[in-house]
Amino acid sequence: MENFIERNKEMLVEMVSGILKIRSVEEAGGSDAPFGIGVKNSLIYALNKARELGFKPINIDNVLGYAEFGEGEDVISVLGHLDVVPEGKGWDYPPYGGEVHNGKLYGRGSIDDKGPIMAALFGLYAIKESGLKLSKRVRIIFGTNEETEWKCMNHLKDKVKEPLIGFTPDAEFPVINREKGILNVTLRKDFSVKNTEVSVKGGERPNMVPDSAEAVFRDDFENPFFNNPDININGKIISAKGISAHGALPEKGKNAITILMTALSKININVEVKSIVSFVTEKIGSETNGKSLGIAMRDELSGELTVNLGVLTINENFGEMIFNIRYPVTASHKEIVEQITKTAKEYGLYVSSFHDQPSLLVKEDEPLVKTLLEVYENFTGEKGYTISIGGGTYARGMNIGVAFGPRMPGMEEVEHMANEYIGVNHLVMLAKIYGRAIYELAK
Repeated sequence: MENFIERNKEMLVEMVSGILKIRSVEEAGGSDAPFGIGVKNSLIYALNKARELGFKPINIDNVLGYAEFGEGEDVISVLGHLDVVPEGKGWDYPPYGGEVHNGKLYGRGSIDDKGPIMAALFGLYAIKESGLKLSKRVRIIFGTNEETEWKCMNHLKDKVKEPLIGFTPDAEFPVINREKGILNVTLRKDFSVKNTEVSVKGGERPNMVPDSAEAVFRDDFENPFFNNPDININGKIISAKGISAHGALPEKGKNAITILMTALSKININVEVKSIVSFVTEKIGSETNGKSLGIAMRDELSGELTVNLGVLTINENFGEMIFNIRYPVTASHKEIVEQITKTAKEYGLYVSSFHDQPSLLVKEDEPLVKTLLEVYENFTGEKGYTISIGGGTYARGMNIGVAFGPRMPGMEEVEHMANEYIGVNHLVMLAKIYGRAIYELAK
């Protein structure tokens, strides 16, 4: 099996390059393309490739799909996603070019998660072509709404009745059996008088550290001295520059919204807008642990809580901000929402909505975990172990599921960042690891 993958690695690279050329960022769509035409096209591409490789492709209402192989009542699932976060700025190579430079395949989704899920498909292809026998069915499942609301996961559970048991190639090695809870909280302030003085916009998604934010004034304003190279003033516009990062790792980025709010705090603006600025500067600032919000916490299983202010909008009628919070597996989202509500009230803000994804905890003696650790050890020669992450993967939506790769310990973290890439050699190795893992679970 591994030799087959090595001999056909150019085919794998070409397959991944092709899907990276499709911009599969969620957009408004219709019944035929529920998450936008780009996401649909990415799904169609993956299913067509599955057919070309000799698998039976199943398209479930253009919401998601899967490639199936083998026979038996039991099913092993490998669940990945084809949707991606917006590309952002600062790319050296086209974000949807699928180009190889210096042994790296560049493109949004290359490591998160198009490259890894296509590597899993290729690993299953190697099993089939090598004539290895399985006693269980295997499904390589292509989700399309992982980066936002997980609607595809709910649809999958409505349509497919077999238990979801397996792994997602969407985090890091060795094996992730603990994932923090993910809580998105929206704070809002409705203005009693129209704000015609300034509009503010920053960020695109709650789960991304925003790399840009901008305030546009209607009239000239007194230009105080900003001793900050990340702030630029051009006439009536103040813009802030940050560094994007995954919302689960806000400490890896630089938040353009909080940088901009610090600048606005030096300007005389109307009192209702000022209250939002004050909330951000006083209760968020440069913190990523929620201490000033009153929600700092940690546990031994999963570490400390993190907070990312991912989106902020101020217009004529209201101000609104969306926080992405990753909380320990032993905590409850209810106590966090209650504390944020209390703190926000001091500034005239209220919680307008929140959405929670409960945490994940799979025991270490679970056969799935033990098998995947053995595969990891055999390929790397390193001792396997379980870890916890702040990221949220499809594993938490499975009956018994964990995250398995694709990033090796110590490897550069480029998910959700400019110049996202996957090493060509790493991609080939993933196909081998996932192929072996699928075989060991389904043989």
